[in-house]
Amino acid sequence: MYDVIVIGAGPSGMMASIVAASNHKKVLLIEKNNIIGKKLELTGGGRCNLTNLKSIDNFIKKIPVNNKVLYSALNLFGPQDIYDYFSKLGVKLKVEDEDRVFPVDNKATTIINALYQELIKYKVNIHLNEIVKSLDIKDDYKEVITDKGSYKTKNIIIATGGISYPHTGSTGDGYKFAKNINHKVTKLYPSQTYLINKNKLPLAGITIDDVIISFNKKEESGSMLFTHIGLSGPAILKISEEVYKELQHNKFITLSIDLIPKYNINQLLNKLNNYNPKKEINTFVKDYLPKRLSDYIIEILGINKKIGSISNVEKQLLLDTLKNYKIDIKATGSIEHSFVTGGGIDLKYINSKTMESNIYKGIYFIGEVLDLHGHTGGYNITIALSTGYTAGNSIK
Repeated sequence: MYDVIVIGAGPSGMMASIVAASNHKKVLLIEKNNIIGKKLELTGGGRCNLTNLKSIDNFIKKIPVNNKVLYSALNLFGPQDIYDYFSKLGVKLKVEDEDRVFPVDNKATTIINALYQELIKYKVNIHLNEIVKSLDIKDDYKEVITDKGSYKTKNIIIATGGISYPHTGSTGDGYKFAKNINHKVTKLYPSQTYLINKNKLPLAGITIDDVIISFNKKEESGSMLFTHIGLSGPAILKISEEVYKELQHNKFITLSIDLIPKYNINQLLNKLNNYNPKKEINTFVKDYLPKRLSDYIIEILGINKKIGSISNVEKQLLLDTLKNYKIDIKATGSIEHSFVTGGGIDLKYINSKTMESNIYKGIYFIGEVLDLHGHTGGYNITIALSTGYTAGNSIK
């Protein structure tokens, strides 16, 4: 009999396995894929945004739902602990803008390999290409039934992820297991996904390095990409959850985008008034925006003329557009195409100090399967590692 069986070899499952095994527990890690860390390998564009070195209080502010539940886990194994842990494993790390942490070699496989070596070091029994079919909860033990056999255990840690990017193995198995043992699962929805415009724009492929997007009194910053159907990029991913929720009540919503956040409107007006009056207005705008976007804005405003011949009203119209560009959105990407699954195991029935179920002792839920997620920027991998560490450390 095992002390614990961990279902799912993503970051949370691997960390839980390592910690439990390092505490001299007999551990079986079951993974449906033929490799460990399949979804982790894709994160951060393959670079793996490992964590975010904000203080715990500031980190919590970037978690849009159920954030207070995280305090115990983060205090046990938080961003700085994660940084130190991987550094001690020999992984060279770097801190980029907004406190984001990446491996120096920009390879997610470096993080996966480090975790794999720890799994081997602590003699975790790893079963790949094995699908868990059901759980059987007995009075004095638990049984995990797979497509290859059944295993007895004292404890089960469910680390199966959400339903985003199902080709990585995140197909909602954990929700099924939870429901079968009378655990409530909150409504699932897309978080960190692209947006679909109400009206098609001829701007596909254009990237702006820095914008501020405003919607429903929320502001998010970062880069933005125009796609063939709408908008994507870090700033869009951050605001997409708020957009999704509003679209449940409205056919479309309107985003306000500051295309040039580096300068306020008065500063831009001053720069425009001091620009060469013999130059075309497009020349001025191209100093701040990509040419195709500049051409489009000037065309729709109908002010393709020399700066010296533009009226004050036209100047104000231009600057208002640059600082408050409106785009109507009719939909978001599906949950399968979102980076993160919103919703999940209802945290009312989870002990946040151990990640153990309050309904069934010896059953733990960790990582993305929980109704707990953060913005893009290293928050979600931190949640996975932190809750995984907490559960693994709680196995008696």
